[in-house]
Amino acid sequence: MNQQDRMNSALNAWEADPWDASDAIADAQLAGFELRAAKPVRWTTIGRGGDEIFGIAVRKLAGLDVTFLAEHGGEEMLVMQLLWHGFPDPPEYRLATRPAGQTDVSWSSWGYFDAPPTAWIMPEPG
Repeated sequence: MNQQDRMNSALNAWEADPWDASDAIADAQLAGFELRAAKPVRWTTIGRGGDEIFGIAVRKLAGLDVTFLAEHGGEEMLVMQLLWHGFPDPPEYRLATRPAGQTDVSWSSWGYFDAPPTAWIMPEPG
């Protein structure tokens, strides 16, 4: 599916960030997402951290809809769970990463997705 088709599909399980990204950006994000989706990442909820996580105030992360965090394969990883999701809004989740311990490096977005990948180890609800 090319980016134009993804932008106009209500059945899309993955969407680029931003939704109207070029084919090249969308293809790179999707490849990066698929690479990370295949890894057995052990996630934790943001509420179990202290005042800061990855050098960012927990309050700020919560305000950005960050729900889950992990460090895996040399990366700090955040998953945002969107309150508003589903067509025409993006899918429910968004993944962002950056190299571990490099607080001066910008986060990379790997797009929006409709469900946590099966390889990921998600915390039990509650």
